[in-house]
Amino acid sequence: MKKRISIFLTAILLCLACAFPVWAGTENRLADQAGLLSADEQDTLSASLDDISERGEVDVVIVTTDSLGGKTAQEYADDYFTDHGYGQGENRDGILFLVDMGDRNWAIATHGYAIDAFTDAGQSYIMDQVKPYLSDGDYSEAFQTFALQCDDFIMQAESGEPYDVDNLPKEPFDVGANLLIAIGVGIVAGLLVTGNMRRKLKTVQKQDQAASYVRKGSMEVTKSNDFYLYRTVSRTAKPKEEEHSGGSTTHTSSSGDTFGGSSGKF
Repeated sequence: MKKRISIFLTAILLCLACAFPVWAGTENRLADQAGLLSADEQDTLSASLDDISERGEVDVVIVTTDSLGGKTAQEYADDYFTDHGYGQGENRDGILFLVDMGDRNWAIATHGYAIDAFTDAGQSYIMDQVKPYLSDGDYSEAFQTFALQCDDFIMQAESGEPYDVDNLPKEPFDVGANLLIAIGVGIVAGLLVTGNMRRKLKTVQKQDQAASYVRKGSMEVTKSNDFYLYRTVSRTAKPKEEEHSGGSTTHTSSSGDTFGGSSGKF
């Protein structure tokens, strides 16, 4: 009887394995192999990555390492994504951010739908937000910033117009704070200017009529000239060189998969 139950349970497990492949969400989306984060920071970041990935149906993965094992940062990122089974859906949609502490490299690997959601210009924009934190050694803030940017980019892509060359995110403008600063600066400048003017006019007496300021017989025209006040200038715009059309460049990984991505130093 026990043997039959064991065989039955084994069959069920095999069926589940077939229905849900190993790569379908079993790997942690955070692999801090370089030990850059505390336990609490890892828990917080992992929760954020899981939430963003599940809502957007695109795996958002962060990996740190001390060595690339002879590979380039891009090759390591591509292979890590493939070897550890990341990506959701039939096309294994996902984005992986790699930080190599050995030579201070970073790389982004995009696969499936993420290739379209994270264009070349979009990746450059994201790294402009992330790299200052990496350079300062604030890795927790760097990774949280990357995760939040990915969330924004995935939601934008769902609208049908992914962030790209002509529609990158705009920096938030704090109207209230900037308005108060402008008013304060204006008041101080005004007080300084008027105060200086008042000091210079201490000996001046008020006059009721403008004639008091004109000396009789002092107005005499000795010469006159004509001056042209306006002119018309025609300008022709110089044709601009064709700019980058945007989108994502792709490459083939060692496994034969198509990836988008970028890499650099920090």
